[in-house]
Order: sequence, then structure tokens, then C-alpha cells
Amino acid sequence: MVGQASGGRKHRRRDFHIVLGLLLLSLITINLPFEAQREIGNALRESVLKPFIEVQLMVARTRARAREYLTVRAQLDSALTFVASAATLAEENRQIRDLLDLHERSPSRLVAASVIRSGTSGSSSVFRLDAGAGDGIRSFDAVVTAQGLLGQVQEVGPGSSMGYDWSHPDFRVSAMIVTNEGQAHGLVEAERGQFREQDRLVLRGTAFLSDLEPGARVLTSGRGGVFPRGILIGWVGEVAGASAGWDISYYIDPAVYPGAATYASVHVVMPADTLQAVANTADSVAVADAFR
Repeated sequence: MVGQASGGRKHRRRDFHIVLGLLLLSLITINLPFEAQREIGNALRESVLKPFIEVQLMVARTRARAREYLTVRAQLDSALTFVASAATLAEENRQIRDLLDLHERSPSRLVAASVIRSGTSGSSSVFRLDAGAGDGIRSFDAVVTAQGLLGQVQEVGPGSSMGYDWSHPDFRVSAMIVTNEGQAHGLVEAERGQFREQDRLVLRGTAFLSDLEPGARVLTSGRGGVFPRGILIGWVGEVAGASAGWDISYYIDPAVYPGAATYASVHVVMPADTLQAVANTADSVAVADAFR
């Protein structure tokens, strides 16, 4: 009995030392510069945590495929019907382009990826994509779904990448609203709610005399060269606030709800695409229609 009691005290002492060491290590890590924290995180993800991350990605893919099977089957049936009727439309489009002497426009490159959430506390706005630098993805590339803008890539690894959606406090995007009188511009950012479901998008910096109609489409403007021009962000909602004589803010009904996104595409911007998008506003509105 004495030996067992002594062994128990040793185990408790050892556990105490381990917990104390981990606590000190966490305090040191928290106080490191942001770049050092990022390098340590990348090193851990590419070494010790890599097997666990791979297992998480595999489990997430399996669950997503099982959940989406019936949806994909229905989409396939619809696609087959569309393809059967698309040949005639493609030929008519080619003939019209020949008549107008238009050059074929190179499509924007989209890299498909699964959106994986860790589910841990404090990471509700962060997601992982199962595509990375090997697929041409770079930091700050836009992440979109069929409905519109989801978020932005932040860190890129060889085969995976991390990003955050529009509910993240650091999310910003220059926006434009096409109206009957022209265009209005502003900056869209997140306004955090008490709960995740209460997070909202707010359009700030719009001219005070801009009278935006509820339901007007809000698109990325392409200013700053980060987000491509013409991606649907959402629709104008109610007035959020105003600075007398200076600017007015509006709530935005988002086109994409982050928690519902399981698949997305990373918009790998090519220089030619950016130049052409900036040169032609009408084309940007047509691109937005594709994301409705």
C-alpha cells in the first residue's frame, strides 16, 4: 500500500510538471510576434499535426461526399439535360461572335476545393481548403461559391490552405452598387453579433446623398487589386447609420452564409482577367449574374 501511495504521488507530481510546462510554453507562444507564431503554426501543421490534419481532411471529405451524393445525382441529371440543349446555343454564340468580330475571352481560372471547418472554439470564421500552392492558389485569393463571395485565402501550404470568411473581424472588400443613376462605392466589412447567427455585413463610406434601394446588388469593385471585380457580395438592406452630411452606412444581406458552404472555388486571378474586368463595368455585372 505504501508503494502504491508513493507511486501515485510521483505520477501526480509528473502530471503537474507537464501541465506547468505546457502552460509556460503557451504563455511564451502567445507573446511571440505574429510572424513567429505563424511560422511555428506552419511548422507544426507540416510535421507533428500533419497526420491528424490528413485524417481530418479524409473524414471531412467522406462525410461531405456521403451527404452530397443525392444532390450531385440530381445536379447531374439537370446537367445532362442542359448539355443536350447547349450545343445549339454554343454554335449560335460562335456565329454571333464571328459576325461582331469579337475575340474569345479567356475564362477566369477557378480551383475547386472542399471547405472544412475545425469546429474548435474561436475558429468559427476560419476554414481549411484541400487545395494549396500546388494548385496555383496564393495568399489573398478570393474564395467564392455558386452564390457569391465567401471569403479570402490567408495562408497557403503545398496541398492545403487556410482562409477566413466574411464574418472575420479582419475582412474588408471594396464594393460598388450599380443603380439607375450610376454607381455608388463603399467598403464592406463584418459587424460581429453576440452569436454567430447575428454576424452581419455593413457597407460603409457611401456618399451621404446616395439613396440606395433595398435589394440592389452589391458587387466587388476590384479596387486595390485583391478581389476581382464583379463578384456578388449581397444585396442592400436597411440603413445602419449615417454621419450627417458625410456618409451613410447600409446593412447588406449576404449572398453566402458561411456555415452552409461545404464546397467552394478559389478565384486565381490572372493579370489579363484583372485588366479586362477593370476596363469594362458591363462585363462585371454579367459575371455577378453567374454567381446568383
